[in-house]
Amino acid sequence: MYPILLNSPLFRGLTSEELATLFGQVNHQIRHFRSGELLAQAGDPVEKALILMEGRLQGEMVDFAGNSLKIEELDPPQMVAAAFLFGPKGNFPVFLSAKTDGKILVILKKDFTGMLSFEPRVMVNYLNIVSGKAQFLSGKIAFLSLKTIKEKIAYFLLQRMKKHGGSSVPIDQTQTNLADLFGVTRPSLSRTILEMEKQDIFIWSRDLIVIKDLKKLNSILGR
Repeated sequence: MYPILLNSPLFRGLTSEELATLFGQVNHQIRHFRSGELLAQAGDPVEKALILMEGRLQGEMVDFAGNSLKIEELDPPQMVAAAFLFGPKGNFPVFLSAKTDGKILVILKKDFTGMLSFEPRVMVNYLNIVSGKAQFLSGKIAFLSLKTIKEKIAYFLLQRMKKHGGSSVPIDQTQTNLADLFGVTRPSLSRTILEMEKQDIFIWSRDLIVIKDLKKLNSILGR
């Protein structure tokens, strides 16, 4: 367990010995889950600190018509719903489901609060995680406000360029996954990508996107 947790942003800066001592003071358990399992529904109270140890989880929003929009995918060793553990409305904002088999570390809220008081470094790490989630959700709101597929593609690519630097953007998602992320159909996304390629904005290959005209890409967002 500890080798995985040492890579978690929550325990950044701690040694394996310090981690073992910390968990010796805190009640915790490991829960296993299966692919396709629904772990939480939107609106369920967040009563436990959850850290993904193995597998992949997905957060989706579902509207009244039953349409779903993928908000985020989680890989180990990320913390789940970290920003909603405390506060007046501590509820899951999305439906949380398993994309693969895996396991998750579960710590009751009162025990997690004790952990934060035991180790100031964990408290600072937790605050950084919560702040990062707030910034992520702010960016997600900006993304969802975009009306056209072309705008969503431009925003996505510009954010990836900012993260990786340079005009070559690695892509680790299929067009089907991106269509889910954008909340559009795959054929519509494919048509828009082809149209933008014909306009010499980029070259889109399986695992790499080469930006050919940054000015055109920015102009799509009115920049």
